[in-house]
Amino acid sequence: MPSREYDLIIYGATGFTGLRTCQYLARTYSEGVRWAIAGRSVPKLEEVREKLVAINPALSSLPIIKADASSPESLEAMTAQTKVVISTVGPFMQYGEPLVAACIKQGTHYIDSTGETPFVNDIIHKYHKEALEKNVILVPQCGFDSVPSDIGTKMVVDFIRKEYGLPTKSVKMSLLNFRGAASGGTLASACNIIAEKQGGVGAMVDQNQLVPESVYAKVVPAKISMPTVHWDYDFQKWQTYFVMSSSNEKIVKRSHGLALEDNGEGYGPQFTYGESMSAPGFVSAAVAAIGMSLGGAALTIGPMRRFIQNRFMLAPGEGPSDEAITKGGFTVHVIGESTLPENTEGNADAKPVRALAIIQGGDPGYAETCRYLVEGALCLVKSEDLVRSENKIKGGVLTPAYAFGQVLVRRLQDRNVNVTVSKL
Repeated sequence: MPSREYDLIIYGATGFTGLRTCQYLARTYSEGVRWAIAGRSVPKLEEVREKLVAINPALSSLPIIKADASSPESLEAMTAQTKVVISTVGPFMQYGEPLVAACIKQGTHYIDSTGETPFVNDIIHKYHKEALEKNVILVPQCGFDSVPSDIGTKMVVDFIRKEYGLPTKSVKMSLLNFRGAASGGTLASACNIIAEKQGGVGAMVDQNQLVPESVYAKVVPAKISMPTVHWDYDFQKWQTYFVMSSSNEKIVKRSHGLALEDNGEGYGPQFTYGESMSAPGFVSAAVAAIGMSLGGAALTIGPMRRFIQNRFMLAPGEGPSDEAITKGGFTVHVIGESTLPENTEGNADAKPVRALAIIQGGDPGYAETCRYLVEGALCLVKSEDLVRSENKIKGGVLTPAYAFGQVLVRRLQDRNVNVTVSKL
């Protein structure tokens, strides 16, 4: 990549997630990162800069760039100035593609906070091949959607292979506890996911929807997790439907598929993956599953969806209070199980190896998502050669685990984030 004026630009800095991403960067990296903020309203960007000056007075001269999704020329001018763009401008199905196209044209790496599978599927089909040819790295879903799921799975798979030389047969994730709220933009994106029928219902429920076509037939067929209730002896809690599971599961399976395409092994020839959310008891688990089913059904009906959005949901750009964000937090457990060691078929005493990854953090949407976005971007800004050599990547529409892998894990651990893996 030719020399650029900036290491990274945060596009959508005036939005709820964008502002907090800027604040994380300002607090955590007072020097050593050349960055700018971008969006369509210069006066609002100036207001953001004033808020950042309260954190770090040196940011009084932080560059401001006017760029708008409706103006491809402005996006190309912006992306030509930076190594990496972080995008928080959603809903991505409406506003995301022009920036991806500009990044491809200018050879600029891209990271975003989307959780919209239809958007990710769209840019894979339109831009993956060209990004691969140009060595441009595109990493959607680098927020709470889907870093804990994707990186947690990568951690247990790598642990089992490194310590025991075995492929992984299955991984399951549970959100053990969760406290956080969604912004208007996040809720609008969620409605887009439910309402979007691109590819038909069959594609929507296919867990392998984002797996590369070249290895699709080699991946174990699976459907996304559905609203059900069951007791899990490992998590020791009743499990219910996790609203983000369909999006996360497809990213994890793409990580497996990309690895399979690269080395012929992936995570393991029989690899399966599933997600759920822990509940205090059977009744609460059942209520959650039923509520998700009814709510999802309601949001597929156009007039009902618009009524709910207008009457009950925050507008894009609005979100929870600082106090609510401070009180937020989550714990995710990811359990991986190996295949049986070779030459143990018929041996009743042979058991698979199991590993547990634990990922904890603050408010999922507005503490950890912002952290993941910045640290993911800095994997490329500070360690691009290491990322490329360690993970053997060139470019394309990738995933957090496949693009960054243990480089991101180490960055998070360096920031005192609780991200661990051990034998179970």
